[in-house]
Amino acid sequence: MTIDQPADAGDSDKPSVPDDPEQLKQDIEQTREQLGETVEALVAKTDVKAQAKDKVGQLTDRVKGSTAQAKEQATTKVAQARDQLTTKTQDVKQAATTNGAPAKEQFQARATAVGGKVRDVTPEPVQRAARHAAARTSPRQAGIAAVAVGVALLGFILIRRRRRS
Repeated sequence: MTIDQPADAGDSDKPSVPDDPEQLKQDIEQTREQLGETVEALVAKTDVKAQAKDKVGQLTDRVKGSTAQAKEQATTKVAQARDQLTTKTQDVKQAATTNGAPAKEQFQARATAVGGKVRDVTPEPVQRAARHAAARTSPRQAGIAAVAVGVALLGFILIRRRRRS
């Protein structure tokens, strides 16, 4: 150091001190604000409880978002499955309606053929008794009786066939 230079002239790190007192007050106030902000930042970093609350809040928001998304996806898949089921049900109903008429006609034709065969193998006294019973009963009762007689005769015929085999 030389005598011509002040003692702090060599320190370039230190800010220069203004000569104006008003400027000096503003610099001091600005430094205080910066120091206050720095202290607040340090306090925030060391406040574990506040950091934990923030982290919990973030995780809660993330979980809520994931839950809402999963719910939306499930709702969409349920709606798709319901639509598919409705479509399949309509297709089955349509197929049953379309294919049901020919099947009904085939069943009636086979029933008529079997009925004719049953009538041919049924002895005359049984036929007379059936006609007499039919005359005394209502149409509904006659239908039930006819079905019962048909089933009984069909069972009788099947039993005879098995015994022959």
